[in-house]
Amino acid sequence: MKYKLKRLKFKISEYLIRRQNRFFGTSIYEEINSNPIPNILILLCSGIFLYFFAKNVHYLNDFLYWFVGLLEITKILKISFLDNVKYYQYLSVFVFLYLSLSLLWDLGVLLSRWNVRLVLVKDEVWMIQNSGFGKKLIKFTTKSENLNLEWNHSGLLNILGLNRIVWKKNGQTLGYSPYFFPYGKNKQILDQILKRA
Repeated sequence: MKYKLKRLKFKISEYLIRRQNRFFGTSIYEEINSNPIPNILILLCSGIFLYFFAKNVHYLNDFLYWFVGLLEITKILKISFLDNVKYYQYLSVFVFLYLSLSLLWDLGVLLSRWNVRLVLVKDEVWMIQNSGFGKKLIKFTTKSENLNLEWNHSGLLNILGLNRIVWKKNGQTLGYSPYFFPYGKNKQILDQILKRA
């Protein structure tokens, strides 16, 4: 049984390698390994926020009831159903769902921008970004003229794995690396990008 499982794992990994080689057109490519810790932290913080917001949504109910009473909308417009507390419970649940869905949508956009795959294929840089249900590929050559390279790093950023590389041409951004990648794991590819010996 263990042998069959190992064989199945091997066949799946071999298939994935062949698929990537077909995609890049070569088996010789380098990819920047990104740092997953910032993504995990932001997902964890937003999950905790949504959990506590869901637990305390009744405070939003009380606030809406107080706010409508403060404006005296029920007395001025003579709308009787605004005196019903049940209405504010439904409204607070709707506001909670709207805020949580918009937060999750924005979080998805942010994480798709952060989780860019950067691959060096020969003299080209391939930036692969997940967009919707597909992938977006941006590629450019490193030998073009007026190509500037910005590398945001320092001692503390290197230790925490919070480096970033941006390629610009004539003031316009052509491509960028994942927002967070550790220096130590990517030293070889960084030497290749920066053309260091």
